[in-house]
Amino acid sequence: MTGTHLNGLQGTNPLAFLAALGVQVLFEHEDEQPRLWWSDDVVPHAVIDSEYSVERVADQAMKVFPLWLKSRALNHNLASTSDVNLKPKEIERYNGDVKLKPEDMRKYLITVRQQGPGDALAASMIAEGSLAGKGVSKPSDLYFTAANQLILKMTREILERVERDDLLRNLTAPWKYESDLPSLMWDLADDRVYALSASDPANSPTNKKLTNPGAESLAILGMSSHPVFASRDKAGRDRTLTLGCSGGWGKGGAYTWPLWDKPASLYAVRSLIAQATHNDLLSKEGRNRARYYRSWSVARVLRSKIDRSSKGQGFGMFRPPETVWSRE
Repeated sequence: MTGTHLNGLQGTNPLAFLAALGVQVLFEHEDEQPRLWWSDDVVPHAVIDSEYSVERVADQAMKVFPLWLKSRALNHNLASTSDVNLKPKEIERYNGDVKLKPEDMRKYLITVRQQGPGDALAASMIAEGSLAGKGVSKPSDLYFTAANQLILKMTREILERVERDDLLRNLTAPWKYESDLPSLMWDLADDRVYALSASDPANSPTNKKLTNPGAESLAILGMSSHPVFASRDKAGRDRTLTLGCSGGWGKGGAYTWPLWDKPASLYAVRSLIAQATHNDLLSKEGRNRARYYRSWSVARVLRSKIDRSSKGQGFGMFRPPETVWSRE
């Protein structure tokens, strides 16, 4: 099937999968939108309709990213009214993250209901009524940052500093990891097992992590296709459920995604993500789901386990994926 092949976006890497979704999100508010599917290769890559050239995608990104940067989803600025006693550093930290107090969660989510460019990201970050142990919002399972890494601040920096050439390179060629822009830790290469080193590489000025900002920027948009919902676990604790994710926060979590080989619109793609599962395919539900996969032109379903450092409270990372279902 003819189309524009995005060879740099390999479907076996969660970051590349999210970036492919981001390509569609770029055109979400346009009258015409690209359809997305995956090549029939050993390592499938993303393909979109041929009228959407790589250059057109990059040009659209350069128009859309500034609109996202203005979104209240990325600029809630709630610290100034939340607590007048906060120090400047504390204000910066609060405004750079989505771990909000309950009263600010409501303000944040109400503000972005207009659904302008970037607003949907807020509903993919936090869900009203779902609180962590410290009384602030419990974020998405795709929230992998920790310590001094502030997800909104990092997101703004990526979208502000990414260049058109970064997009062209990451969409079409193998990634080279040449940028010092932040990473939201969705790349399989982000698993830096520092237990194998004498010291933490994050603290080494000569071992700075390098990234691919073209893919990172598009993946931010792709995250907006993963809304979150408030729930509770078996122990009665608040739990933020994330579309495409399952299991616990600190242990047993996983991200599951399908790869399909027929063109699908953005909304059809979101439905496919919602239906992806890693339930035991030997169970009755699993057998039924497998039958549906075939009718939906799903070629395979992949799963990456999510690990978190510091007993679930620290940085998140994806483990190498496994195929949990294949049409072959």
